[in-house]
Amino acid sequence: MSEGEFKAAVQEGNLKKAALIVQQMMKSLGCFHIAVIGESDSGKSSFVNAFQGLGDDDEGAAEVGVVETTKRPSLYSHSEYPNVFLWDFPGIGTPNFQSDKLELTVTCLMYDFFIIVTATRFSDIHAKLAQKIQEKGKKFYFVSSKVDQHLEVEMRGKNYCEARTLQQIREDCKAHLQKAGVNDPQVFLLSNWESDKHDFPLLKETLEKVLPYHGTRQKLLNISNQTLQEKKKAMQKTTWKPATLSGGLAAIPLPGLSLFADISIMVDCMRDYCKDFGLNSESLTALAKEVGKREEDLKAVIRSPLATEITVDLVLKLLAKSVGGGVKYMSYFAWSMPVLGSLFSAQVSFGTTIIMLDNFISDLAEDTQRVLAKALGEEEKKSK
Repeated sequence: MSEGEFKAAVQEGNLKKAALIVQQMMKSLGCFHIAVIGESDSGKSSFVNAFQGLGDDDEGAAEVGVVETTKRPSLYSHSEYPNVFLWDFPGIGTPNFQSDKLELTVTCLMYDFFIIVTATRFSDIHAKLAQKIQEKGKKFYFVSSKVDQHLEVEMRGKNYCEARTLQQIREDCKAHLQKAGVNDPQVFLLSNWESDKHDFPLLKETLEKVLPYHGTRQKLLNISNQTLQEKKKAMQKTTWKPATLSGGLAAIPLPGLSLFADISIMVDCMRDYCKDFGLNSESLTALAKEVGKREEDLKAVIRSPLATEITVDLVLKLLAKSVGGGVKYMSYFAWSMPVLGSLFSAQVSFGTTIIMLDNFISDLAEDTQRVLAKALGEEEKKSK
């Protein structure tokens, strides 16, 4: 599968095929291994669980406890990225993991990225780990996993300010690590029990950018956006056809003919456009099944009417909001003016039909991009 095939699928409005191509391209990138390292009782295992959205008692969660429960590196598949694996390591300094042994050198060769976890302040042992990882040309982040406990202590003070306290902790961590020789350390303060607070969302967003899948997926979304813009412009060049028919009917001096003919033409065109972009019910059902998401969730990001929702009444409402809509309605009564009235009616009908359909096509292109982004697991703000 290639980028060219993905572009062709988007151009055809075959969103299921486009998603399938993305999935196959992701699999071809291979595996990405993240090692989670820290002292015993630093919250490593709880961090692995929280990062994947699992509770400590959930099925498939890393084992946690008040004593050292991780005897050897344990493998966990990432919940959102099937080719990304998290490795929960035994605690630093325990008999199962001595950081000054050859084991770390082997580790650095085996793993792609490291997260160094602590429940207290970062110490020299963390800095030494970072230095050895840097020597192997690998990247890492520092995580303080129990910042909620630090904040609880600080809350007892009279002038407590959470934002200020977090900033002080962050600066202290960075200063200590830099003093120990760590270049430009990236420190994240979080609580394993509140994955939506503090630096946890930022950590997920930042780490996602390190993954090779993020770059590939974002590149494909950029391709889809460009393809949809090209498709939009090409389709907008054809709206003169239904507009001409609409305008021609408007020139026939028969009361009421233009109104119903115009609406019927636009209803048919708009339904066809939905199908062309892959935003009809059958296409969305197939896409949802392919990516393992609910069809309702995909439809939730669509802002324009679905094909099944396009009726005469809806088009009348949209016309009322469109530019020149009011003028067009006035044109239906101009037929009583023998020649001039008919020509005026045809001109207004032609222009308004084009505006209506052009705007709808533009909305469909944006909706298709949002649906693809949702289907591929990307936030809407990233799919510009």
